[in-house]
Amino acid sequence: MAEKKTSLWYVITHQTKMNRAQYLKLINRVTLFVAGGFAVSIAVFFVIAWLGGIANVAGDIASSKLDIYALAFVSVLAGVLLRFVKWSYYLKKFRLKLPTKRSLAVYLSMYAMDLTPGNIGRIVAAYTLSRVTRAEIVQVIPIVTMDIFTDSLGFALLTIITSVYYNQYTLIVLLADMLLLVPVFLFLINPWFYRLLKGGLKKNSFLKIFSIYGDEYFAAQSILNKPDVYAVSILVTVPSAALTAASLYFALVSIGLVGIPVGHSIFILSTSQLFGMISTIPGNIGVTDGSLIALIQGVFGATPTQASAATIMVRLATLWFGIIMGTLFLFYTLRYWREPKSKLLKETRDGLSSRSS
Repeated sequence: MAEKKTSLWYVITHQTKMNRAQYLKLINRVTLFVAGGFAVSIAVFFVIAWLGGIANVAGDIASSKLDIYALAFVSVLAGVLLRFVKWSYYLKKFRLKLPTKRSLAVYLSMYAMDLTPGNIGRIVAAYTLSRVTRAEIVQVIPIVTMDIFTDSLGFALLTIITSVYYNQYTLIVLLADMLLLVPVFLFLINPWFYRLLKGGLKKNSFLKIFSIYGDEYFAAQSILNKPDVYAVSILVTVPSAALTAASLYFALVSIGLVGIPVGHSIFILSTSQLFGMISTIPGNIGVTDGSLIALIQGVFGATPTQASAATIMVRLATLWFGIIMGTLFLFYTLRYWREPKSKLLKETRDGLSSRSS
C-alpha cells in the first residue's frame, strides 16, 4: 500500500527545507498527538484515582507537603539541564555553534513532543536548529536520534544498576533493556543493519525514504557513533536519569511515607519508565502508571490510596511538567521562524562574538 503523503511520517522525512507556514502546519499536526495524549492521560489518572478511592486519593494529594513535592520538579529540571550538557556536546561534535540561550531554547522545545510515537516529533526541533545554523536537516537529525537513544541508554543502565544492587527483577530488567535498546541501535544508530537491508528498502514504499537519505544520514551519524561520545553520554545520562527518578522519593515523602530509601525510589521509577518505553506508547501512558502503582505497593507496602496519589503526582512531575515547559519554549522558538534567516545567522554570530569577548 502506498504511503499516504498526508502522514506525519511522510512530511517529516520528505520536507528537507521548510518555511514558516509549512513549519506551523507541521506543529499543528504534532499537537494532535499532544491533545490525544492529554485526554488519555486524564482518563488514566481518573482510573488510578478510582482504584485508590477518589476521595481518599484527592485528600492525600491535597494534604501533601507542597514544599517537599516541589523538590520533585526541581529534581526533574536538574536532570533536564544536565542532559542539555550532552546536547551541547553533540552540537560541538558537528561544529554547530549557537549562543547558549538559543541552543537551550531549541533543546527545551523538544520536550513538547514527548507524546508523539517514538518521540518522532522531536525531529521538529531539528528544523529550527537547521534554520538558526547553516546545517542541512539530514545532518541535524542524527543529533536528535542520538540524543533520544542515549537518554534511553542512561535509563536502561540506571535500571540494571539499581536492580542488581537491590537484587530485584534483574533478569526481567536485563531483558527489557535489550528489547528497548537493540532495535533502536540497529535501525537508527548503527549502519550495519541498514546496509544489509538497503536493496530491499527500495521496494517498500513506506521504507524507501531510508534508501534515499540513508547514506547521508548514517554518514552524519558516524560522527556521534563513537566510543568517546558514548562515554560522555553515559556520564551525563545516568546521573540525569537518577535525578529524574528521584522525583518519586519526594512525591512519596510529601504524602507522608517516610523512611523510604532514595535509591529504592529511583529503582522503582526507572524500572516503571523502562517498561513504559518498551510499550512504545506515547508518553508511556498507562504502562508506566500501572507499573508504578504495583511496585510502590509491592516494594514499599504502601496502601492503594498512597500508591495512586504518588503515581499521579510523580507523573505530573516527570511527564507533564516537561511537556508544559517544552510547549512554552516551542512558542518562544517560533520567533526564529518570523525573522529572515540571514538575520538569524547574524544574530548567532553576534551572540557568539559577545560570549567570547
